[in-house]
Amino acid sequence: MSDAPTPPTPPRPVVELRDVSKAYPRPDHVAVEHLDLDVAAGEILCLLGPSGCGKTTLLRLIAGFEIPDTGTVRIADQIVAGPDAWVQPDRRRIGFVFQDYALFPHLTVLQNVAFGLRRGSRAARLERAKAVMDLVGLTIFAGRYPHQLSGGQQQRVALARALAPAPAVLLLDEPFSNLDAALRGSTRDEVRQILKRTNTTAVLVTHDQEEAMTFGDRLAVMRAGHLEQAGSAETVYARPRTAFVASFLGRTNLLRGEGHGTVARTPIGDLALARPAQGQVMLSVRPESLHFRPNGNGVSVRVLQREFKGHDLTFTCQLTGSDALRLIVQTGPDCTVRVGDTVGISVTTAAIPLEPSVSSAASLGQTRPTSR
Repeated sequence: MSDAPTPPTPPRPVVELRDVSKAYPRPDHVAVEHLDLDVAAGEILCLLGPSGCGKTTLLRLIAGFEIPDTGTVRIADQIVAGPDAWVQPDRRRIGFVFQDYALFPHLTVLQNVAFGLRRGSRAARLERAKAVMDLVGLTIFAGRYPHQLSGGQQQRVALARALAPAPAVLLLDEPFSNLDAALRGSTRDEVRQILKRTNTTAVLVTHDQEEAMTFGDRLAVMRAGHLEQAGSAETVYARPRTAFVASFLGRTNLLRGEGHGTVARTPIGDLALARPAQGQVMLSVRPESLHFRPNGNGVSVRVLQREFKGHDLTFTCQLTGSDALRLIVQTGPDCTVRVGDTVGISVTTAAIPLEPSVSSAASLGQTRPTSR
């Protein structure tokens, strides 16, 4: 008999969605379709995708603002939506930060933060509100009204109000979109630090790739009601599963090739593959994986466009002798290549073989990859 200790059972996720679907306003317009998703305790998950992909609907299904057509939603080990269960939003132990903050203009900052507190004496509720205000740096603004605050300060009031009841999960619907670019970055960093300091489980909806990659512990990329891929920012960016994910998370070069195990033949030569592939294949090669070669070595291209961005340069090039194939190359800011130059390029990392889009596969009745 083995004396090896039994490994501990991992805790259940704080949020679990199983086979969740939602269609409106017509039955043939599916906003979310047969979606599975878990959110672990203390995790910040970013739902990322273009407008109309279903990410806000998914957030509203978790919150209880929408009723799923199929599937179950579980929060903190309680089924809150399913075939035989329904829990009202105010009983789901959620906090919600809206895009427009939804602060009460006639209430002070302290009163706004204390608004959602229902338990305990008035003194205890005010004490809790003050503690959360101190956490987010709002103590000196306690007596002010929302119109007397900057956008970033209003955003922190909305966050404090959502955190005050100690929710099981915090839901954020594009909360930084109304801030200017300079304030957006600093506010985003402050909010992430607060969530991590309080070990808050959170789900954020955004269409901003940079925001998702810097704010979340994990990304869930959505398209047409389906989950295309979930994972860390590094994994999803460096190892995209589909052409949609590869393109949506940043610029990429999509190349057709013929796989022969660990190598694919392409218009720019034989490329090593990150995973084996056979037959016709679509490949993703990030612009930073392409490098100009001195003395014309490598595959010959002509430079069509040069974009200076301060921290880097982005070049659009065309394969010599080709009327169609264009490549994007990203270099450091000190690169001396200019528009009109003919130079050589080479690929320095393995190309990523791509699969068909999850939404396309589902429409054809193919097996959907799990999101867990």
